[in-house]
Amino acid sequence: MIIAIITTVVFLIYGGGGFSFGGFNDAVEEVIKDKSRIKQISVITEEADKELKALNQNIETNSKELAKMNRNYNLTRQEIENFFELDEIRHKAFQETFIALRFQAKKLMSQEEWEAMYAKIDNRK
Repeated sequence: MIIAIITTVVFLIYGGGGFSFGGFNDAVEEVIKDKSRIKQISVITEEADKELKALNQNIETNSKELAKMNRNYNLTRQEIENFFELDEIRHKAFQETFIALRFQAKKLMSQEEWEAMYAKIDNRK
């Protein structure tokens, strides 16, 4: 539960909508010449972006719900714990999906391609 609480607080303070995989596809196209692998990686990055957007929406919704709940003087400890337990389940599901997508992309690339892609991304910053 502590992970969900910390993640929620960090996203509340710093926001979470800034990260995207948009630049990855451009770098992949520069590094990999095989159109089939480029397409497969593009599908993975689109799914990862979709997951990140859903996570950010969930965090925004939960933040509002938590603020609303907190206004209730009679809110019980159990209600707060239930809220964070559900939030933790959602975060864990996101983490599992995100990790799976990362390793799907890794399977499609060699270490040299992976490092070249990130070098291109880093050079654009």
